[in-house]
Amino acid sequence: MPTDHELRSERPLRLEKARARVIECLSGTAWITAYAQFDDCVLRSGERYTIPNDGLVLVEAVGSGRIRVHGTAAPRPALLRWLHRHRPQTFITRNT
Repeated sequence: MPTDHELRSERPLRLEKARARVIECLSGTAWITAYAQFDDCVLRSGERYTIPNDGLVLVEAVGSGRIRVHGTAAPRPALLRWLHRHRPQTFITRNT
C-alpha cells in the first residue's frame, strides 16, 4: 500500500530495507541519496525513482514537497523474457 510523505528541506525522510520500492514525486522537488550510489537523484513532480538496494535512503525536499512510496516495482517485460531464457527454473510453478 502506498504511503504519502510531506517533505521539508533539512528534514530528511529515512528509508531502510526498501529495495525495489518506488518513490514518486507528487509535488515540489525531492533530493534522494541512496547507499552505494555515486550520484544523487533529483525528482520533480511526476517523476519516479526505484530504490536499488536495501541500504539507507535519504529523501529530502528542496524547499517543500510531497512524495509517495509504493511497494515493489513491477518487473519489466524485457527482464522477464531474459529470466525465462536464462533461468527457466525460476518460473517453475507448483499446483497445490
